Amino acid sequence: MRLNAIDVPAALSCRFHCDGVFVGPLPILDLSASGFGASVPATTVLAPGSALESFELLADGSPIWSGEAVVVRGSDERIGGRFTSGVLDLHHFRLGATLDSRLALLRDQRESLPAPWRAAVADLRQLLEDAKFEMEELEQAEMHDPLRVGDEETELFTRVRARWGSEFYAAASELHAMSKDLDDRSAVLGRSYAASMLAPLVFPCPMHRRAYEKPLGYAGDYRMMELCAAHELAGDGLYGRFLHSIAQNYTLVQAVRGRTVLMREAAQKAADAEGDGPVRILALAAGPALELRRLLEDATTLRRPVELILIDQDRQAHESAHRQLSRILLERHHGTLPVTVRCLHFSVRQLLKPQTPDDVRIVEETLANIDLAYSAGLYDYLPEPVAASLTRLVFGRLRSGGRLLMGNLIETPDSTWIMDYVLGWPLVYRDEETLLRLADGLLPARTTITRDATGHCLFLDVTKLTCP
Repeated sequence: MRLNAIDVPAALSCRFHCDGVFVGPLPILDLSASGFGASVPATTVLAPGSALESFELLADGSPIWSGEAVVVRGSDERIGGRFTSGVLDLHHFRLGATLDSRLALLRDQRESLPAPWRAAVADLRQLLEDAKFEMEELEQAEMHDPLRVGDEETELFTRVRARWGSEFYAAASELHAMSKDLDDRSAVLGRSYAASMLAPLVFPCPMHRRAYEKPLGYAGDYRMMELCAAHELAGDGLYGRFLHSIAQNYTLVQAVRGRTVLMREAAQKAADAEGDGPVRILALAAGPALELRRLLEDATTLRRPVELILIDQDRQAHESAHRQLSRILLERHHGTLPVTVRCLHFSVRQLLKPQTPDDVRIVEETLANIDLAYSAGLYDYLPEPVAASLTRLVFGRLRSGGRLLMGNLIETPDSTWIMDYVLGWPLVYRDEETLLRLADGLLPARTTITRDATGHCLFLDVTKLTCP
């Protein structure tokens, strides 16, 4: 067994005496039961065979193992050594290093995080513990006469959410306000503290757990969007399903559903417009394309053929969207609705800086004469220079009269703190002024801000005007 230094949540180093000279601390690169690798500065020369006396391993500067060693190989940048006074129990070492690191972190958190802030986190934890206890007690009591996963459970969750949920959302909002006073270092410690205190208690909910674990590399993946809109609650037991209902009622999750309605209406308006030729609709970071599913489910006839172009860097999102859209077209409309679906596995980087002839062709030919280009949450992750460049690019792909609709969530206390501090899901929030700034220099254009029904998702709404 060999252990890389990055596998231990502590800074590993070593120090020793060699030929009467003290050396170290040197960064440890890897460990085995019988030896180690360490980084050495160019000025330090340790030839193979050099005895390393009073050798000590350190974690975050504190000694955790001592013995003797000898250099077996070396270069200008690193040395490899063998222990000569015994072997290292890597399992115990890793456990000890991990625990020492956690204890050091806890001390740091106690010293740096205000006591009222830590108490507020503990209060929020107690709220979750109480809900978990009561739901599990109820579930045990109902084993012989179980609650139906339907009206009775829905009514139960609605009643409990009205009382317990209001306390929970208010506590999260209070922590959001308190966290504004933390400096950068304390905020980092606070995120670690809040996640360790609260994440295990929200894991029974599929939304919370998926956001924390990020199985596809980011929290807001296509499956998360589906869970936001799911009619049937999921989770581990009654408590997990209750937390799913709590998650679906965060203000920003309500905004996720609200923005879907707004985008579906925008797509419908584009499809209903008079004109010749097909209507071309471009969905950026399309995800599961819930709005287009709703559009096709509700459609009976279409004035013109519709071309749906879905761009996403996640192949699983494309597979889900294409499968569901194709199913609706075949099962509901029997293939008679004049709609084509094209999924492009494309990143923002490829859009802004095409590297291959195929990339250039897609941007120049496929993404041309667009009637509606929209995105739900892509701008939630993009810094301003990238978002501004993408806005200019997509605006240039619109036909005259075409519409650009780019969504961005606004910071909201009951949701933002949980997402950032507990789930590790920070977003780039913008207000109307900063969102409008992304459209600076777009001509000829009519630019405004459109809000979803909740008011918590802003859309940069740009129409390309006909040149005079």
